[in-house]
Amino acid sequence: MRLCERTINFVQITNSDGEVRLCGWLQDGGVIGRLTDSSMEEIYNSSEAKMIREMHANCDYSNCNPNACPYVANNDVDSNSIDIDEIPKYPPSLYLAYENVCNYHCVMCTIPDCMNKEDAQLREEKLNKIDDEVRKVLPYCKKISAHGLGELFACRHILQMLSEWKPEAPADECFVELETNGSLLNEKNWSKIANLGQYNLHLYITILSLKEDVYQKLSGTTLPLSNLLENLKFVKKLREEGIINHLVIATVYQEKNFRELPEFTRRAIEEFGADYVRLRPYEPWREVDMAEWFKDVRNEYHPYHQEFLEVMKHPIFKHPKVHDWGGGNVSGLGPEPYVRTRSRYYLLEGIFCKDNFEALIRERVTTEKVAVYGMAVVGCAITAALREMYEIPYGIDRALNGKHYRGIPIYDLNHLNEVDKNITVIVSLDKNEDTVISLLKKIGYKDVFSIKEIVGELNG
Repeated sequence: MRLCERTINFVQITNSDGEVRLCGWLQDGGVIGRLTDSSMEEIYNSSEAKMIREMHANCDYSNCNPNACPYVANNDVDSNSIDIDEIPKYPPSLYLAYENVCNYHCVMCTIPDCMNKEDAQLREEKLNKIDDEVRKVLPYCKKISAHGLGELFACRHILQMLSEWKPEAPADECFVELETNGSLLNEKNWSKIANLGQYNLHLYITILSLKEDVYQKLSGTTLPLSNLLENLKFVKKLREEGIINHLVIATVYQEKNFRELPEFTRRAIEEFGADYVRLRPYEPWREVDMAEWFKDVRNEYHPYHQEFLEVMKHPIFKHPKVHDWGGGNVSGLGPEPYVRTRSRYYLLEGIFCKDNFEALIRERVTTEKVAVYGMAVVGCAITAALREMYEIPYGIDRALNGKHYRGIPIYDLNHLNEVDKNITVIVSLDKNEDTVISLLKKIGYKDVFSIKEIVGELNG
């Protein structure tokens, strides 16, 4: 069968709960299990993993997020796919990102907040358990990557795993990918994992700006830009000596830094010796308020969008080392949040203020049980309105997995294996309803519809 290579080669451990995801560019996050509950062998061959691979084997990429996946954004999935007859017992590649700590507090990232969300002793116990599971898999890996969900050189556990790596495969067949913000990548810290220099080593450094004030603002740091520039000189030296085999300089473009993209790109190539310049578009990680909305200059509704399009016409972006992961596409984030808020009020009005809402629901729902997908304001309103009419055993929401609403448990898509699927699911979303409905049907739900169908009928 032919599969996107990430369904085989991208296995990432994402947090101190040991959550393992198969590709981080999927709409639902791609979580296929937890190392605090199961072994990597069990997780890598779980039913969740099989479902993702089956979709890709059938050229079904409806669960892929085009704003995160450059393969989909650039219509390039097939050239990044591989032919494989049998899924291996252990993943040939492992991405270590379970220690979510960082010395930055970037404006578009929530990772630093993770450090304050759990008891330190419990967290350390879980990290030690994950270390033990990782050690069992490491010898079988031909490729190791870290980090992406924190700062590598601030991570004691992950640095220890990297320093211990002794693969069974010959060194010239093994690969390492390291992601960092570069602020701690000096000679002293590099010495902790200098053993990795014997392998084919790729280094990725994300820099949000090369202007002092913008760099500090976007990175949430008081570190001077000169510290980073000094470290980049050290990195360039490692690249010239052949210790680093491939150097990627990356950025995340948004409203505060998009105007400097041409000069940033030129310096990355000419001054820092980048082999590849990755221009990644901003994508919100959380509920989109006005501040989040304003960062996305790819949005056709943004006041700077036309200026952004003009900037992206610069000839340097045609350089073979330069890659725009946005693919020249608009983001689809849509109008300002207040417009979407008005849309939510429109839905709430239909739920609570229209006399025939319950009658239309009874006509449409075909089962005795109902679940709501999307447990934000409208989803909770639907749940509250229908509790007297139907049994509601659970809600579905990626961001609220493990929480409850009025005693009703909430799960994400990756934790629905054991639940009753002989149930009607009402989808409550601002956008992407069709994608979610298609995905819910693929995992076994027969009756799925959007609340907009009902409210649309109510309002004629």
